[in-house]
Amino acid sequence: MKELHWTLLRVAATFLLATGAARAEEPYRLGPQDQIQIKVSDLRAGTGEAYQWQAFDGEFTVGASGRVSLPVVGEVEATGRSTTEIANDVAERLKAKAGLATKPDASVQIVKFRPFYVMGSVEKPGEYEYRPQLSVLQAVSIAGGLQRVPTDILLSFVREGVTSRGAIQELSATRLALLARQVRLDAEIRDVPLVFPPEIETRSKEPEVARIIREERLALETRRAALASQIANLKQNKEFLSEQITSLTAKDATTGEQLDIMKQELARISGLVSKGLSAMPRQIETSQTIATLESNRLDVQIAVIRARQDISKGERDILDLKDQRRNTALQEAAETRMRLNETMAKLEAAKNLLYQAEIRSPATVLANSDSYSKPEYIVLRRSNGVAKTLTVGEDDLLQPGDVVRVRPRLPDNIDATVPPAGSRGARASGATANDF
Repeated sequence: MKELHWTLLRVAATFLLATGAARAEEPYRLGPQDQIQIKVSDLRAGTGEAYQWQAFDGEFTVGASGRVSLPVVGEVEATGRSTTEIANDVAERLKAKAGLATKPDASVQIVKFRPFYVMGSVEKPGEYEYRPQLSVLQAVSIAGGLQRVPTDILLSFVREGVTSRGAIQELSATRLALLARQVRLDAEIRDVPLVFPPEIETRSKEPEVARIIREERLALETRRAALASQIANLKQNKEFLSEQITSLTAKDATTGEQLDIMKQELARISGLVSKGLSAMPRQIETSQTIATLESNRLDVQIAVIRARQDISKGERDILDLKDQRRNTALQEAAETRMRLNETMAKLEAAKNLLYQAEIRSPATVLANSDSYSKPEYIVLRRSNGVAKTLTVGEDDLLQPGDVVRVRPRLPDNIDATVPPAGSRGARASGATANDF
C-alpha cells in the first residue's frame, strides 16, 4: 500500500508538471518535438509489491505526425492531448493486450518541452528551450534582451539627419525662389498684375521670403519699365514722323501751287516770245524755275514716303519688342519650371532621407525611452492546426512552439510608413522639413 501511495503521488506530481506551462483551468496539450517519459507499474497480488514495466524505461519524442511510438502498445496519438489522457490510453491498451484484470498504473511526464522562437528586435533571435510558466519578458531576456544599436551607427544616423536637414533648408529656399519667379514670369507673359500664391504671401514677413518678393516685384517693374520706355521712344518717333509728313504734305501743296503759277507764266512768256514781244532768256529762266520746283516737289514726296515707311517700321518694332520680351519670358518660364520640378524631386528625396535617418532608425526609438522600453510583442501560436496572431504583454505566459516577434513601438504621432510626396517630414529639432 505504501508503494501504491507513492505511485499515486508521482502520477499527481507528473500531471501538475505537465500542465504547469498552461493556465490552471486548461491542461497542457502535447505537440511535435515534446519529449515525454512514461512509467508503468502494477501491484502484484499476494506480495503487495509494485512491479515496474521495464519496457517503458526511457524517453519518447512526439514525432512530426503528432504520434509517439511506444513499445508493446505501438503508436499513440499525442498532439492536442494531455499527459493524463495519454496515460489512460496506454493503460487501457496494456490491459487489453496483456489480458490483465485491472489496468496497470501509467504515468506520463514531460521531460523536455518543444522549443519556442524569438525574432525581431532582440540581440539573439533564434530557437530556445521552453520552460514552464515562461513569460514574454523572460523569453526576451533569454534571447539577450532588446536589441542595442552600436554607437557608430547612431552617429551615422545623426550625421545623415544633419545633412538632410541642411539640404532640405537649402532646397526649400530654392523652391520658394523658383516658385516666385514662375509667378512673376506668368504675370509678365499674360501682362497681368503680380499676385503671389498664399504659400508665399502668408510668409511675407519672414526676411528671406520678403527678400524674394521684393526682388521679383522689382524685376517685373524694371522689365516692364524698360519695355515701356522703348515703346514710348518708338511712339515718339512715330509722332515726329507724322508731324514731318504733315509739314511735307503742306510744302508739297505749296510747291504744287507755285508750279501751276510758273507754268502759266511760262505759257504767257512763250506766247510773247513767239510774237517777238519778249526775250528768250526770260523764257529759259522760267523753265529752269519750273524744273527746280518739280525737283523739290519730288524730293518732298519721296520724304513723305520714307516717313510713312519709318512709321510702319516703328509699329513693327513695337510689336517685335513685345514679342521678343514675351518669347524671352516664355523661355525663362520653361527653364524655371524644369528647375522647379528638379528641386521638388530633390526636396522629396531629402525628406525621405531625413525620415529614414531620424524617424525609422533605431536612433529615434532609443531617443524615445518609453517607446523603446515598451516594445510591441506579437505571438504567433498554432492551436488545433489553426495559426493565430496575438498581441500580448510582457507578463503574459507563452506556450511551447510559440513564435515571439519583438518590434519597437513608434510614438503615436509618427507614421511608420514612408511619407507620401509633399507630406511633412520628421521632427528633428522642433521643426518639420516643410518649416524651413
